[in-house]
Amino acid sequence: MWDLIIVGAGPVGLSAAIEARRAGLRALVLEKGTLLNTIRRWPVETVFFSEARNLEIGGHPFPSLAPKPTRREALVYYRRVAEVEGLEVHTYTEVTGIGGSEGNFSVRYRSREGEGSLEARFVLVATGYYDNPNRLGVPGEHLPHVRYGIEETISYWQQEVVVIGGSNSAVEAALELYRGGARVTVVHHEAEIRPRVKYWLKPDFDNRVKEGSIRLLLGARVREIGLRSLTVERPGGLQTLPADFVIVHIGYRATDGLLRQAGVRFDEQSDQPVLSEAFETSLRGLFVAGSAGFGPDTRTVFIENGREHARVAAAEIVRRLEPAAHP
Repeated sequence: MWDLIIVGAGPVGLSAAIEARRAGLRALVLEKGTLLNTIRRWPVETVFFSEARNLEIGGHPFPSLAPKPTRREALVYYRRVAEVEGLEVHTYTEVTGIGGSEGNFSVRYRSREGEGSLEARFVLVATGYYDNPNRLGVPGEHLPHVRYGIEETISYWQQEVVVIGGSNSAVEAALELYRGGARVTVVHHEAEIRPRVKYWLKPDFDNRVKEGSIRLLLGARVREIGLRSLTVERPGGLQTLPADFVIVHIGYRATDGLLRQAGVRFDEQSDQPVLSEAFETSLRGLFVAGSAGFGPDTRTVFIENGREHARVAAAEIVRRLEPAAHP
């Protein structure tokens, strides 16, 4: 019987594990991929929006060559924190279901050895959202050249690439692809690129559009994706664009299938799980931390505040277990 099982080995899940372990709890982290699986899949050139000090967990200083660290620096930092803290993390172990309630949870999983289950007094879900991108809902969306992110730009050298979206991810991808030798067109359904795009990206992007290095189509809605083309609808009618690859960046929603399967109550209007101030769901003993608890509202939850969710939830779990530890 584990005191706490945490689902997800990203910075938020690791932060919860640190808090629990320091309080003397037997805590286990289960991760369907590798440690820091989401950050590992980010574009290799990624630079964080947050400063390094705002990404720290467990009070461990985050050394970075610049105020805003890179993906590579984050992978090294969080891995070392997990090692120094002695966290118990089982990677390549996918949680497939959560049953029970406080004091008697059963966590079902699938690993390389097969399926099994573990028992825990409390469960905390920190699965994020990166595995659940928003879809276009148009014909051709499931063709193999349609992607929901890029890792390296070399795959797109001298290719016609259409980037769909108008926020940070789309703008950043367009700039990286352009500099990687791709011929880039950005398609956005609104009348302008969103004004809250990172302040160091927006001028760069605007200048590339002005000089003709990146093509921008505004007020354009995707209607169909073909093998080598993409059709959009604009006020003047339908328009077909060449497209060797299509990169879709229209946002994400929380990976919340485990919560729904467990019977957690969701708010009908926000489509978010109903949470207490300690980030506990309607199922007593089942907590969430980070964007996993915020449904489609993923733009307001980051590592910065997700780590605080983890701290608050872990403190509440520790408080409830203290009477059992000290009868």
